Amino acid sequence: MPSIDFFTKDTATSSFILDVLSSVNNTVDVHSPANDEASEIAEALHAPLAPIVIWDLDSFAAQNAQLLSNLREYNPDSMILAYAESPEMHSSVSSKLYDTVLSIESLRLHLMSKIARLKEIYNAKRIFRERMSHLVGKSDAMKRLRKNVERAILHTGPVLILGESGVGKDLIARAIACVYDKFVTVNCSAIPEALFESELFGHTRGAFTGAQNERIGLFEDANGGAIFLDEIGDMPLHAQVKLLRVIQNHEIRPIGANKTRHIDVRIIAATNRDLKEEIHEKRFREDLYYRLNVIPMQLSPLRDRKEDIEDLANYFIRQYAPSGEPYTLSSEALKKLEDHNWPGNIRELENVIQRALCFTDPGILRADDLQIDEDSRIIPPIAYPAARNYDEFREKQLDEEREFLKATIRECDGSVGAAAERLQMNRTALYNRLTRLGLSVKNVRP
Repeated sequence: MPSIDFFTKDTATSSFILDVLSSVNNTVDVHSPANDEASEIAEALHAPLAPIVIWDLDSFAAQNAQLLSNLREYNPDSMILAYAESPEMHSSVSSKLYDTVLSIESLRLHLMSKIARLKEIYNAKRIFRERMSHLVGKSDAMKRLRKNVERAILHTGPVLILGESGVGKDLIARAIACVYDKFVTVNCSAIPEALFESELFGHTRGAFTGAQNERIGLFEDANGGAIFLDEIGDMPLHAQVKLLRVIQNHEIRPIGANKTRHIDVRIIAATNRDLKEEIHEKRFREDLYYRLNVIPMQLSPLRDRKEDIEDLANYFIRQYAPSGEPYTLSSEALKKLEDHNWPGNIRELENVIQRALCFTDPGILRADDLQIDEDSRIIPPIAYPAARNYDEFREKQLDEEREFLKATIRECDGSVGAAAERLQMNRTALYNRLTRLGLSVKNVRP
């Protein structure tokens, strides 16, 4: 919060102002001369003052014009808030010497309102700095990303965050939404298809069997804030139609309702899918893609920005190391981290560091302390003859994906949950993907 200089000899009013300002942890310097001489005040005005100056006109009635002139001369950028019991009694003081003049009663209301607004701005900046501190890395890709996030914060258009699983899409969403008090997260891959519309837009009582009470949806819950639609690529087509209308009209209609409800929500969506391929396969609406892709954010995988690994590893060490127990990454350990391909991206690196801190005494982390699953997600490639057209090529890609998923599930002894954990996917998302590929879990299990 900005500091304030307060010039007065009225202890009663100054006590009130100090009480108000102390509630927001402000720095207030009170200038109150010991006698009627203005020399102490005149000397103070020659020094740099705070961005905000509160001036008691009644305390310096005879010297107001001269003292305020000096204040303006030596501190032209300070905002001067003048007040008096009866402001009209000081009409001889030029209005050019202060920014605002108020009665004492008006000062109370004005000051509390302004301080409340300053507190909101201060909190927003604090949250912004805290969330941006999680976007760690010195690569050019991370520098561009941080700059794009700062720009996105200033706008209200939809944001589409693209990147592989584990690259930190949720952190980007939270950083962009730092100016909102409300932030609602929706995992689109975890909502049963039949409940999508009710979850997002709500329903009235009796709208369908089992709807015994009215329920507001997640969009209405996020009204006035931001909503994060994670794994938007898993949203069923019928819900995509509804979402498109929300973006176009800023309105929702709960199931069973006769009227629409206006909402003001910042939409942030993310996916690890290639939405253009999903559009080609008619699993994602092209018009919705362009509505969401107003502000695109592309997150690079960790294997493409290995210069960020050292900063990220040290960040996770600071985050997970027990208090007072220092850990240092050795050069051999850092090389081992940089040589790994990181199929699980930042989430995998986080797990490796957290595991090492759990099983290692404080001190230097060596290469042998880092347990990295080098065999994870390594499936022998399937050889196919050259495709004659794109459709044939795409079908062979899907065949390869089917074999990849079946092999992974079999390696996990038929457990879809364990396979989803190895693939760093949500279990529901894996089930949905198997269904889309025409695979039955019963037939996949060994």
